[in-house]
Amino acid sequence: MAARGRGRGQMTFNVEAVGIGKGDALPPPTLQPSPLFPPLEHRAAPLPGGEEGEYVLALKQELRGAMKNLPYFVKPGAPRRDIERYSDKYQLSSPIDSAIDWNPDWRRLPRELKIRVRRLRKGRTTVLIPKSKQRVVLDKEEAIKKLESLEKKEEEVTSEEEEEKEEEEEGKEEEEEEYDEEEHEEETDYIMSYFDNGEDFGGDSDDNMDEAVY
Repeated sequence: MAARGRGRGQMTFNVEAVGIGKGDALPPPTLQPSPLFPPLEHRAAPLPGGEEGEYVLALKQELRGAMKNLPYFVKPGAPRRDIERYSDKYQLSSPIDSAIDWNPDWRRLPRELKIRVRRLRKGRTTVLIPKSKQRVVLDKEEAIKKLESLEKKEEEVTSEEEEEKEEEEEGKEEEEEEYDEEEHEEETDYIMSYFDNGEDFGGDSDDNMDEAVY
């Protein structure tokens, strides 16, 4: 014998919550259109009419147009091609930024925000010296200046050393002269003042040698 299935399909929600008990038949389907949206209790205020409303609407449209024409208005990008190419990175897109053509009142803005467009000068006759030659010339001049400064310093040092040597020699000569003068004074003072050999003693008393001398 063939057995039936394990179970039948069941409801995915609780039927009793809808008001249908167990074993009751489901209501038949309705083939009528859904009811209309209920009427609004509070309706929107009507648009103001007259000349004043039209004037405000015209100002609004003019403001929109002016905002779109300003340089900081973000324009939509160009549609991409089906194949992305390497050269597309270096090509300008169709909406070009008009910031360079915009001339605001720079008195109200800082100088750092002002765009400077570089222009090539025509009729330039000056010959530009390459940087390598300029550096070589500058290096030579700096080397000459350094050598001159070193020579001056050496001359100053040598002159100072010579002056010190001369001062030392003069001091030594003065000390030697003072020493010689002191020795000469001592020798002459001792010879002239204190030394007596006794040769002149009793020279006048040769005739009276027999008499006693006191």
